[in-house]
Amino acid sequence: MFPRTIVSPTLEILRDFRKMAFISGPRQVGKTTLAKTISEQFQQSRYFNWDIPGHQTELLKDPTFFEKDRRHFSKEFLVIFDEIHKYRRWKNYLKGTFDQFHDEMSFLVTGSGRLDLFQKGGDSLLGRYFNLPLFPLTVGELQEHTNSWEEFYRYLQTPGDLPMFSNYESLYQFGGFPEPLQRAKRSFYLRWSEERRKLLIREDIRDATAIRQISGVEMLARLLPERIGSPLSLNALREDLQVAFDTVKDWLAVLEQFYILFQVSPYSKSVKRAIRKETKAYFYDWAELENEAARFENLLALHLKKAVSLWRATGQAEVSLHYVRDLEKREVDFLIAEKNKPVCLIECKLHDQNLSKSLYHFQSALHVPVAFQVVHDSDVCFRRKTDSGAIWIISADRFLSLLP
Repeated sequence: MFPRTIVSPTLEILRDFRKMAFISGPRQVGKTTLAKTISEQFQQSRYFNWDIPGHQTELLKDPTFFEKDRRHFSKEFLVIFDEIHKYRRWKNYLKGTFDQFHDEMSFLVTGSGRLDLFQKGGDSLLGRYFNLPLFPLTVGELQEHTNSWEEFYRYLQTPGDLPMFSNYESLYQFGGFPEPLQRAKRSFYLRWSEERRKLLIREDIRDATAIRQISGVEMLARLLPERIGSPLSLNALREDLQVAFDTVKDWLAVLEQFYILFQVSPYSKSVKRAIRKETKAYFYDWAELENEAARFENLLALHLKKAVSLWRATGQAEVSLHYVRDLEKREVDFLIAEKNKPVCLIECKLHDQNLSKSLYHFQSALHVPVAFQVVHDSDVCFRRKTDSGAIWIISADRFLSLLP
């Protein structure tokens, strides 16, 4: 069983804040396993899964079915609702259940991206929960590094003090989803990946949305790998798919809501002639990318997205992830900002250890004290002094230890 970073923050929500903990993330990322791990921290627990017909029947017949399982002398009782979002009345059910029992029990809710949808509109559960994202496994997590925002900020000055991660290549080849990473066989990964994609698009998305052209969504997902790392042109996708502009936009939103991909927005503050609208898209499963440079950039994108999301979700910092590009086509792959102020720049290079001119340019233009040129090659770490501070040429197996 792999260690998971969000165990402690989840227990804090359940025990200290006395709220429901919502864990959402991609299919097969390990949500159910995580929930059972957390249940071991309680004296008693009851696991419910909407996908099990017997569990559905039990809830419909007796909405407070779990109450009879709790022994009255028990001080800690955890109720786990897995995939409850597939129940049509799930929000009202959880609201009523929490209001009735929150003084006596703790509630953990896990599921797909559907858990995030209602946060954008009227939320009947407002004030009753905190949400935490569960991402694929990463270098820091496998090393059991919690790596808070303060620790990351401190290590920016001395990344050479970080250890290398010996199993980085396995993570690069097989992705961060627990089962294919543990088996570490390409033949298994290819079968697993194809089956997961079918389940996501042909079942999860089809059943939960009003989209009729599911084949179009599937085709869009297959077109995106060749566009990883480049600003995403919706007009070009519209022409390829022969659909309306708004349709492509809606389909991309659905793929993001179901954790197939995520988007990184451009940073334009204080950047002359900056690109301001076009996002870049990346997959949660970087191992499906055949192009090595694209896979490497996607791996870094996921690590950075995960770190920023966790730091925000746990209240550590108001941070965001971007890329920066101008009309002269100078570009740096990633920029981390705190309250919209640049903290560091990150450029991906598969093997090139020569200093990137774009990285140097934007470090100077944005007055960023620390920048990184991250390479796939192992055991690389040296510093180049610049007018604005320093640029580190560093291997991914070391740099990614900075992140949770």
